[in-house]
Amino acid sequence: MNIKLILCSGIVTALAGSVIGLAGAEIGQRDFNQLQFESEFYSKLYSQYAWIGAGIGFAIGVGEACLLGLKE
Repeated sequence: MNIKLILCSGIVTALAGSVIGLAGAEIGQRDFNQLQFESEFYSKLYSQYAWIGAGIGFAIGVGEACLLGLKE
């Protein structure tokens, strides 16, 4: 398996996942001009959406690259 290809695929999909996470955090707000949260848990979770999206994106990218490497 090509490690460079696997890491590159993971990093690219991690970037895409972080952008999707940030977009989801912005869309999920009730009022776009003012941040509103139900509880403190959700206010902390809002700042972690980008990291959650990046982690999921990295896992998906690495998994896909590994599966394509096994197919060759």
